[in-house]
Amino acid sequence: MGRMTDAEFSRAFNEYFNLLSNIAYSYTLNKFDAEDVVQEVFIKYYRINKKFNNKLEEKYWLIRVTINKSLDFIKQNKKEVLINNESINILQNSEENKKNEEIYDCVCSLKDNYKTIIILFYYNNYNIKEISNILKISESNVTTRLNRAKKKLKDIITERIQKWKIKN
Repeated sequence: MGRMTDAEFSRAFNEYFNLLSNIAYSYTLNKFDAEDVVQEVFIKYYRINKKFNNKLEEKYWLIRVTINKSLDFIKQNKKEVLINNESINILQNSEENKKNEEIYDCVCSLKDNYKTIIILFYYNNYNIKEISNILKISESNVTTRLNRAKKKLKDIITERIQKWKIKN
């Protein structure tokens, strides 16, 4: 098996950098940490020198590695995954953005396997079959996790609404 050429690496980097950065950011909630994660992903990609059957297989492999590296980063840095000041400042200060931030904060409070499904399905617009391929689990398992994640997310949101009503 021959080494990956610089052109092949550059193509993959240019094609997937933004996607992988967005996925990593959805876990780290910090632009610089997300870029560090993506850099590690591409270092692994270059070193593994794997020949993929097609671009879709390559894309799913990169996404899976990005998710794993992001989760490793969070565990190593023991950062609580909450909306931080940096992400709040990036968004405009509108009522709709505040709702989105609060919902995303609730998503981030889910267990990793549920959070991953929600992020891939709702934030990155992957369908059940694509998520199944990315995570290497059955479509029925994806559907089950997605349904459980939505229920848990609804419970979290309901609980936060109740707390908010009590405070006000």
